[in-house]
Amino acid sequence: FDYAKKNKIVIFSTPFDETAVDLLQHLKTPAYKVASFELTDIPLLKYISKTKKPTLISTGMSTLTEIDTAVRAFRSTGNNLLILLHCTSCYPTLPSEVNLNRIKALSDIFSLPVGFSDHTSGTTAAVGATLLGSRWLEKHFTLDKSLPGPDHWFAANPKELSEWVNTINTSHLMLGNAEIKPTENEEKMK
Repeated sequence: FDYAKKNKIVIFSTPFDETAVDLLQHLKTPAYKVASFELTDIPLLKYISKTKKPTLISTGMSTLTEIDTAVRAFRSTGNNLLILLHCTSCYPTLPSEVNLNRIKALSDIFSLPVGFSDHTSGTTAAVGATLLGSRWLEKHFTLDKSLPGPDHWFAANPKELSEWVNTINTSHLMLGNAEIKPTENEEKMK
């Protein structure tokens, strides 16, 4: 946290119990992330919500009823600073299981911004999520895929992450605007 703040990097973390929330509060975290596994931990969601900080909740492995219960519990403290993250909790996620249409569905159902926690290989899913209105993108990142631990083997390395970010930025740029008129270059052509 000290290094991140010194280098103007926004940093926050995923607490798995109330003592971790207390530690993160002490570290002055600006936000929280709730992992898919904790979506059904209603006491933890309420404890986090009471901090009044923005929170991202991953929805992997969850039913619509479980997500609804989590959202209601979080909002019950008066905190509406919530983003849902659509994800599929399989690593890496197969293209047939990504289900990007859930981004809009979740946004429509809960009237919340929805992001995408990308567990796929490559950049295609992130581009699709961007085009479907994802408001937040998340990717597992590692410096070395051979490091021990549960995430390193499928996480993006620095080169892959750079390509992922550049592709997302390009796709976002390509969305442009909805105004129907010639572009500046089309005007010259005309």
